[in-house]
Order: sequence, then structure tokens, then C-alpha cells
Amino acid sequence: MFQIAFKYLFAIRHRNISNIITLVSFIGVLFGTMAMVIVLSVFNGFDEIIQKIYYNVDSDFKIELKEGFVFDTSDLLMEKIKNIDGVTAYSEVLEHKMLLEAKGQDLAVVHAKGVSANYLDVNNIKNSISRGYYFDDKKHHVIVGSHIANLLSVNVLDYDEPLQLSFFRDNPSGLALDKINQVKKSFYVSGVFQTFSEFDNTHILLNINDLRDFLFLNMNSCSSIEIKLSDLRYEKEVEAELKRIIGTSFIVKNRSDQRPFIYKMVETEKLAVYIIFSFILIISLLSLIASLVVLLMEKQNDIYTMYSFGIHKDKIKNIFFLVGVFITMLGSIAGTALGRFFCYLQDKFEIVQLGQSSPFLQAYPVRVELIDIIMIQLIVLFLGSMTSYLVSRTQNFYHY
Repeated sequence: MFQIAFKYLFAIRHRNISNIITLVSFIGVLFGTMAMVIVLSVFNGFDEIIQKIYYNVDSDFKIELKEGFVFDTSDLLMEKIKNIDGVTAYSEVLEHKMLLEAKGQDLAVVHAKGVSANYLDVNNIKNSISRGYYFDDKKHHVIVGSHIANLLSVNVLDYDEPLQLSFFRDNPSGLALDKINQVKKSFYVSGVFQTFSEFDNTHILLNINDLRDFLFLNMNSCSSIEIKLSDLRYEKEVEAELKRIIGTSFIVKNRSDQRPFIYKMVETEKLAVYIIFSFILIISLLSLIASLVVLLMEKQNDIYTMYSFGIHKDKIKNIFFLVGVFITMLGSIAGTALGRFFCYLQDKFEIVQLGQSSPFLQAYPVRVELIDIIMIQLIVLFLGSMTSYLVSRTQNFYHY
């Protein structure tokens, strides 16, 4: 049966319409598969870029209160977190929205993020400093995002014109906010960081003890605890252990939980690509239907001959089913190979450039993943097999 199917697929006695339609159906599957491989690889490339961007911004885990903003830590709690297998470092963090004033006139709302001394063991923000240096243990020093620095024309280590951070204390009288309730303090810019994310637009970093003192909080207060893992393979185990230790009043966020909109957007768009290109493949398989129908019409005499030799009609139908499957498989394999080849060229030579120039990304990124290749093969083979099966079972054969 397989030999007969191969014979019908590759035998070209003369140029006829069935050969042409078969070639068209093969090309349709090939280009549909190739496009699916390329587009999904581009999505994977952008996903990798996003992960790299936020790798220097977010921690592996972040512990926050379910309700409320600031909580007090204890040495016992921090010791328990430190002793969890897979945890390599942790840092207390305190965040608060503040007004930022520069040179007596420029004003911006920023997130002041106070971090402890071991923050650099948790976060790689030091690698993103483009000007100046990290404040380390220096008091009243901050590092600011590049967008904030450009917006306010901030100069590094300008001790003559420091930044002014301010916030409004709670007003027991319930009156409108005014300068009487405003608390203001000067800070010096030791460096500027550039992460190429919205973090550059909204955040400044300073020592957590400076921020605690500024906000009139005790020395154990923080708004979150950020944790670094030695290996992401321990992620599930560490998350379960953290939830057990901290209790129900806190929530544990992994990297995707800290940026739910961004990561879900990438996953949703990737799912949309699967669905859209599956419909495109279904449309391209219409030519496969036409090819099998024409082939059935042309081979009526051969069908009668095989039936005369005692071959059952179901086996004859299976021959045409296998022809459709072979066309689908060949188109899928060739399309995958071409798709991977174009991805290799794009990754190696950056042929297709982005419309807008970027300081860290000039061309469309690509990353071919094995799971996507397997999924594409299964989708194409399933659609091609269903199409071939329906055609081979619903068409009228020679009336014997």
C-alpha cells in the first residue's frame, strides 16, 4: 500500500492538472509551515529580549503584604528565608512615591526605592549604570533612571545643586495638602542607570536606612523582600517553602507575577499566532482537497484494476489518504527546514532591520525552540491528515 501511495505521489506520466494542483498544495503547506516557524521564532526572540531587560530590574521572588503597604521584618523570619535550599541572597526593600525637584523648578513624581546593602547580591542593577557609580554605603546618595536624568537635566555628583525629594505627611486635621505638611530632603546623584524599560522613567534607588529615616519609620520597616535563587530549577520548591514560612498575610511573586501584563501579553500574542496560522494552513489545505479530488477522478481506471485484483475498497481509500498525508509531511518538513534556515540567516546577519533604531536592538530577534517545532509539526500533520481522511472517505469511487 505504501509503495502504491508513493507511486501515485511521485509518478509523472505527463503534465496534467493533478500534478500541478499537487505541487500547489505542497507549496501551500511548505510556506504556511515556514511562516509559522519564522513568526513564532521572532516572538520567542522578543520574549528573550524582554526577559533580559527585566533580569536586571526584577528579582527571582518578591514577598509583599496582601493588604497594607509596610510591615516589620524580624531576624527570625530573615534567617528562615536564608536557610531555604536554593535561596542564595535576599534584600529588604522599601518603596514610596515622592516628588522630585531639580534646580529649584523641575518637578516629577518618582518611586523612591530604598534597598539594603546586600541588594546587589539580589539584583544586577549595577551592570546597568551608564554614568557615575552605585552609591554603596554613602548616605544621602541616589542613582536615578536615565529618562529622569535627561528630563530634569541631572548632573552626576553635583553637590551644588542636589535633588530635592519630598512627600506630604498625613494631615490629622483633614485639610488640603499644603507646604506645611510637606517633608523635603536633599540627595546627591552618584550615578545614572539605563535598563531600557519603564523602570528608567519612574524609579530612583537609595539606601533603605536613608528612606526609613526620611519617612519616620523604624529600622525594620520594609514594603517587600526580594530574593535571589542559586538556580531557577528550584523555583517551585522555594516558592512552596516561602508560602509555608511567611503565612497567609503575604504573597509570593515570581518574575512573571511581578510583570503580569507584559508576560501575559507575550503568551497571548503567541497563542494568537498559533490560531491565526492554523486557519491560514486550513485555507492552504484547500488545494490539497482539490489535488486529491482530481487525483481520484484521474485514477478511476486504476482503482477499477486494483478492485479487480481483489483489493478491498477501504484499502484503496487508504492509498489516497496516505497520498494526502505524504504531501502534508513533505511540505511540513521542507517548510520547517526553510524556516529554520531563514531564522539562522536573520540571527547571523540581521537581514531584516527594525523600523526604528534602538540602542540595544537593531534587527528582529529570533530564537527557534524545539517545543514550537514539535507543535507546528503536530498541527500541520493533524490538519493534513483530517483533510486527507475526509476527502478519501467522502468522495465517490468507481461504481462497481
